[in-house]
Amino acid sequence: MDRFVRSLYQPPKGSRKGDNGRLLIVGGSRDYHGAPVFSLLAARRFVDLLYFYPAEKDPYLINAVKRMPEAIVVDSYSSPAIRGKLDCVLYGIGMGDAEPPLPKQKTQNPKLVIDGDGLKRVKGKIPPGAILTPHENEFISLFGINGSERNVLAMARKNKCVILKKGSVDVIADGRGTGKLETNHMHNQGMTKGGTGDVLAGLVAALACKNDAFTAAVAGARINGHAGDMLKKRYGYNYCASDLAEALAEGYADLI
Repeated sequence: MDRFVRSLYQPPKGSRKGDNGRLLIVGGSRDYHGAPVFSLLAARRFVDLLYFYPAEKDPYLINAVKRMPEAIVVDSYSSPAIRGKLDCVLYGIGMGDAEPPLPKQKTQNPKLVIDGDGLKRVKGKIPPGAILTPHENEFISLFGINGSERNVLAMARKNKCVILKKGSVDVIADGRGTGKLETNHMHNQGMTKGGTGDVLAGLVAALACKNDAFTAAVAGARINGHAGDMLKKRYGYNYCASDLAEALAEGYADLI
């Protein structure tokens, strides 16, 4: 049993709709319809309310999202449905060249997870307390150095954020004063498929709604990796990102 997964928030008896996580996903574009869908699929079993703000007002993108009954589409951060009510925002998935603004943060509420094209928008101006989820090339582009354990921790400390550097071994560092570092070795070659990073980002953002950012990042990486290993046992390497998203709840249950 993983101690980070075991420590995740559990909905208390008597809680009501919205008490156990409200997540907004900002992203998508004419060229990348699938990326936010993968994140939404990953998050939908781990939060009460799930919102989507399209980075680009493309009808194909919006229709793709609306096929998912759990997703509520909004047109801005000031929408009455979400104004002042969010626990976390995932920013950047499949954004392409669209440029919606980052949400304004007040004492890290809502929390902020930045992935994909969103990482290009925050180069040199990373919001303190955010969770970044770069792969190796994105890490190098952001910081100009490779993603070794030492460098990931150093950049997390410098920017007072949490970094989940994805790779054959995930490196997760907490630079908000604690200096904690964890790794995740649960992976397999089936997880090289397009969209699996979007799945991970959606899961981490969902967990961040009701958990500390570092706990959400470590637990998300391990649940995601374990779900992939479960799929490998059943299908070999012949599974895709949507299969991974659908397996996350079972992976979580199996780990605890």
